[in-house]
Amino acid sequence: MQFYDFLPAPNPLIQATDPEMNTKITQIKKRDEYNERDSSKNLWDYFTDNKQNLVYQRYDNYPWSMIPLNNHRFTASCFFDCRKLISLNREIKLTEFQSILYKNLFPSTMKQKEFKPLQLEQDNKNYSGLKFDSHYESSNLFASFRIGLYEYDLIMQNDTNSKGHTQWFYFSVENTQKNALVTFNIINFIKNESLFNLGQRPVIYSIKSNKTRGIGWIKAGTNVVYFKNKYKRENSTIKTYYTLSFSYKFEYSNDKVYFAQCYPYTYSQLNSFIDRVIKTNQFSTVKDLCKTIARSQCPLITIGKGKKAILLMARQHPGETPSSYAIEGAMEFLIRNCIEAEMLRNHFTFYIIPMINPDGVIFGNYRCNLSGTDLNRIWVNPHKELHDSVWYIRDLIKQINQSTELSMIIDFHGHSKKFNSFFYANNGADQLKLFPLICSKISKMVNLKDCSFSIHESKKKTARAALQEEVKSGYIYTLESSFHAYKRQFSQDFNDIHYKELGVDIILSIFKLFQQEMFQSTFEQNINFKLPTTINSQQNNDLDLFIKNYDLSQLQLNQDDSGSDSNPEEDVLQDQEQLSIIESRKQSKAQLITKKKIIKIDKSTQTDISHYQNLMLDEKVLSKIEEQVKALRKNNNLETIGILGNDVEFQEGQKCEFQQTDISLQQILGKMQVFHVRVSNKNSMFQHQFTTQSSKPVVIVLKNPYSKQQLQQNQLTTFQQEQLSIKNRRRVASINGRASIESKRLANERKYSIQHYQQEKYHGQSYQYNTPMNFMSQDTTFDKIANISKIRFNEKQVVKNQF
Repeated sequence: MQFYDFLPAPNPLIQATDPEMNTKITQIKKRDEYNERDSSKNLWDYFTDNKQNLVYQRYDNYPWSMIPLNNHRFTASCFFDCRKLISLNREIKLTEFQSILYKNLFPSTMKQKEFKPLQLEQDNKNYSGLKFDSHYESSNLFASFRIGLYEYDLIMQNDTNSKGHTQWFYFSVENTQKNALVTFNIINFIKNESLFNLGQRPVIYSIKSNKTRGIGWIKAGTNVVYFKNKYKRENSTIKTYYTLSFSYKFEYSNDKVYFAQCYPYTYSQLNSFIDRVIKTNQFSTVKDLCKTIARSQCPLITIGKGKKAILLMARQHPGETPSSYAIEGAMEFLIRNCIEAEMLRNHFTFYIIPMINPDGVIFGNYRCNLSGTDLNRIWVNPHKELHDSVWYIRDLIKQINQSTELSMIIDFHGHSKKFNSFFYANNGADQLKLFPLICSKISKMVNLKDCSFSIHESKKKTARAALQEEVKSGYIYTLESSFHAYKRQFSQDFNDIHYKELGVDIILSIFKLFQQEMFQSTFEQNINFKLPTTINSQQNNDLDLFIKNYDLSQLQLNQDDSGSDSNPEEDVLQDQEQLSIIESRKQSKAQLITKKKIIKIDKSTQTDISHYQNLMLDEKVLSKIEEQVKALRKNNNLETIGILGNDVEFQEGQKCEFQQTDISLQQILGKMQVFHVRVSNKNSMFQHQFTTQSSKPVVIVLKNPYSKQQLQQNQLTTFQQEQLSIKNRRRVASINGRASIESKRLANERKYSIQHYQQEKYHGQSYQYNTPMNFMSQDTTFDKIANISKIRFNEKQVVKNQF
C-alpha cells in the first residue's frame, strides 16, 4: 500500500479547446447569455412561448405549479399537500405517482381533471428527432424543446415541493443516428459556479456499446460550457438561471443512450447490493430503520459486535451519488476477511444508513425529500412524519448512547464546485485534525488543504452541528467528494471504482485512529492474526512515525465553510407558502363559490359607500377632508398626512403612495395601527396599506358619491321605484343587508347610529329605504367615524377569514 504526501492547493483544470468548439460555444452564448440591457423573460414565458417546439414533457404539472400565497407559478415545480400523501398510508411507486396526483392530490381551487397521458410530438409517426424519456428511477427531465435539427433545450424538474434545487440531471434518448453530433442545452440550473467549466463532462451510458464492447458508464461529450443565461427565475426580477451546454456524437443508430451529471446510484441498485452482498454475509444484519413518506424502506445495516459504536450515513442529498459508492466501498471492506476488518468488527458496532433519503433518490430530486425539505438543515428539530429518517436516526443515537459510547459519526456527501475529497469539522481542535491527516496520508483522493474546521451560521442545523454533543470524543465529520476529479501529480477523473476505494481508505483511517485502543483490548478477544493485512508492518511503522513527529498545532486549515456547495434556503418553501398550499386544498367547492360571489359583489359596487360602512357625511365635513386630500395629491412624497390640522408621521421606510387618477371613497378606517385605503378607477382596483405611529384616525376622501345634495338629486320618484325589477331590488338588498346582527346592535346603541335596511319578507320596500338617511352632522368627530369604521372593517375581515 502506498502512502501519499500532501496535495498542493487546488488549481483550475484547463479544458482543451479547438476552433470548432470555441465557435459552437460562442454561438450558444450569443443566443442565450445574460445581457443587462436585454429585457429577458422568465422561464415560464419561455415554456409558454415555445410550445410549438415542445417534443417531450414528463407530465402536465400545471395544476400543481403555483404557490397560492403569492400566485407565483414555477415552470418545473410540483407543489402538493405532503400530509395528505402520508395519510394514504401506502407505497407510492414512481410509475403511479402521476395518477395519484390527479386522484388524491388535485388542487381544490381548480376544476378536477382525469389523468390522461400527454400527446407528445415525439410520439408522432413522422417525427425524426431524438425521443426523450425520464419515466424511470432517479431521472428528472421535465421538458425538451427542439430548437434546431440537432439541438435541444432541456428543462430539469425542480425538487418536489420546492422552487428550485436544479443541478442534478439524468435522462435518456432513443432514435439516434450514427455520427450525428447533437447539442443539449440544460437551461434551468441554479448554481453560479460549476466544475463543468473546469473540465468536468457528463457521464454517458450506451446500451449498444455495453452489449458489443462491455463499456459501462463513461465521461464523454464535447463543447462543454456553463454560463449565466437570460431566463429569469420565476420568483425574482434579478436572478437568472444558468445553462449547461454540451454536445455528443452518437456511435450507433437506433441506440438508447443515458446522460447524467455523475454516476447514478439508484434505490434499486442499493437493494440489489444488500441482497447480493450484505444479507449473505455472516458479519452483517439488515433491518428497516423506518418507512418514508412514500412508504419506501430506509435500510439500517449493522456490522460488528463491539462495545463501542460508529455511525456512517449517506445520501441525505439524493443527487450526491459519489457518497453512495464511497459508503458501499466502506461496507465491502468491513465484511472482508482481513486483520483490520476483524479488529474493527470486534471493537466497534458499525451502524450504517446508506440512503437516508430514498424518496428523493427515487423521484429524481437533487437536494430534498418529497416534502421539499433539505434533510441536512432540520437535524435540530425534525418532524417524525415529514423528516422520518432523520427523526429515527436521532432516536437510534439516543438508544446507542444509553447502552454504549458513540465514538464517531461520518456523513458522506458529494461536491459540485471543488476538486478532491475533504472533510468538514466543527472546530479546529488538534484532536479533530488527526483523522483527516491520517486520511490524507492513506488516500490519494483526500486533500488536507481543502478541509474546513469551523461551523458557519447557516450550518447550525446540519447533522454535523446538531449531533456534536452526542459524540463525546468530538469525532464527527462531513466527508465531501468531488463530482469531477482529484489531483496529485496530475488531475484524474473520479469514477465509481475510485469512490469505492475512497470508502476503503476511510475505514483504514478509522482503524489507524483507534489502533492503540484496539490493541489494548485484543487479549480479551479472539482475533485470528493469521488473516492477511491490508497495511503491512513497514507501512504501519512509517505512518506511526509520521503521526508522532507531526505537530498538529502548526497545521493551518480553512476556518470558513460558508462557501460550501450551495445555499439551499432560497429554493425552500417558506412556512406561509407551505401553509397556503395546504389550506387551499382544504377549501370546499361551496366555500370557493361563495368567495367568488363576494369578490364579484365587491367589484360591482366599488362606488357604493353604504356597502362598506353605510356611512354618510355632511357636505361641510367632506369639504374639510377634501382640502387635506388635495394637498396630498400635489406631492406623492410627503412624509406626513394632515388630519384637520394635526400631522401624523409615517413609520420609517413608509411613504405616501396614491394613484394619480379619478378615485372615489371606498373605506374610512381609524384608530388602528394599520389603515387600508381602497381606491378605484374604471379599469382596476388598487389597495394601499401604510402604518402610522399615531392612534388618531386617518381619513382619505376625494369625493363622496352619496353626499346629501347628490342623494337628493338621485332619489327616484315613487313611480320609478315601483318600476324597479325584483332582480334589481334583491341585488340592492343583498348588498346593504350584509351587516351582522352584532354590528347592527352596536350601531343602534349610539345616538349617531346609522339607519340600516331591515330586510322585508318579499323585499318590497323602495330604494329610498335601502339608502341610509341618518346623515352625520358636521359636528361629528373623527373618533366617532373611526369607531364605526373599525366595526365595519372587522366584520368584513371575519367574512374573509372564513376562506
